[in-house]
Amino acid sequence: MLVGCPKCRTKYRVSHEKPGNEQVVLRCIKCHCLFRVAGRPCSLPAATDGDGRSKRRIRVVVANESNVFCQAVAKVLSSEPIDVFTFNDGKSALAAIERMIPDVVLLDVALPLMYGFEVCDAIRKNPAAASVRIILIAAIYDKTRYKREPNSLYGADDYIEKHHIPDFLASKIYQLVSGDRRFDGSDNACLPGEDAPQQFAQQLSAGEMAELKSTRMTIRHDEERVTVAKADRGDSEAHVKARRLARLIVSDIALYNQEYVEEGVLNDTFYKLLEVDVRDGRSLYEGRIPVEVRNGTSYLDDAFEELIAQKKRELNILKEPGVGSV
Repeated sequence: MLVGCPKCRTKYRVSHEKPGNEQVVLRCIKCHCLFRVAGRPCSLPAATDGDGRSKRRIRVVVANESNVFCQAVAKVLSSEPIDVFTFNDGKSALAAIERMIPDVVLLDVALPLMYGFEVCDAIRKNPAAASVRIILIAAIYDKTRYKREPNSLYGADDYIEKHHIPDFLASKIYQLVSGDRRFDGSDNACLPGEDAPQQFAQQLSAGEMAELKSTRMTIRHDEERVTVAKADRGDSEAHVKARRLARLIVSDIALYNQEYVEEGVLNDTFYKLLEVDVRDGRSLYEGRIPVEVRNGTSYLDDAFEELIAQKKRELNILKEPGVGSV
């Protein structure tokens, strides 16, 4: 699996097999920082082939609207003992999760038909799916504003931003299946002292680094492909992209601000509490959607109102007062 030095971001491939939650300490060849890496989950239920070797593989459901994105994730995990199952909307993903009970679900927060938050809530309410670990995918690629962790994960075990998927998704999956929660090699602090047992890992080759970069660009370009509208590309296509981008923006705001979202819905102060985030979302929306599409439509406002209505249902608010001015 891939790991990254938390200090200088140099990438390494680790092929060790450690039992259960046991960890090793690596020293970065470039900056000499020491950092921990979790072992692969050898504590999975035993299943062997005719030669007595383990054949247990990790089952991962990937739920994202884009087939290109799903294929990119499958490529990232192709060298690991992981079977990937992909779905493009919340309802089909939830039905499959309840049927197959996978080990891990990689869940986009802006899924069509059901928000990722709703799917997560449904999984957590199902006792039969208690073993399922959930990773939420932040919706917007490589934001500069949100350089912090969400203050809540709506019942999920972890989250990952799209631009970190090629580098750290496998390590997150292994850590969750091993029984630990919330591991991110990109944020793992350097260890103090020089007396810890340490190993060197194999630094990625130039070809492997180029492949990682290519996958990151594929994911980024895919988001732009489905959310950057051009008025001369056909009216219906431009409007589909505008609605999709509106849903992505609102989902990301909800991911990073659960407490404010719930407080704002309860107290009719949603737009006041989230004024800066709403303003930034509008700026992104206006930058990707041409004025010809924005005029006469209210896709972003509609997406905000849909989120507020969904949260009211979730919070059992029967009386629905106005939600404030935009």
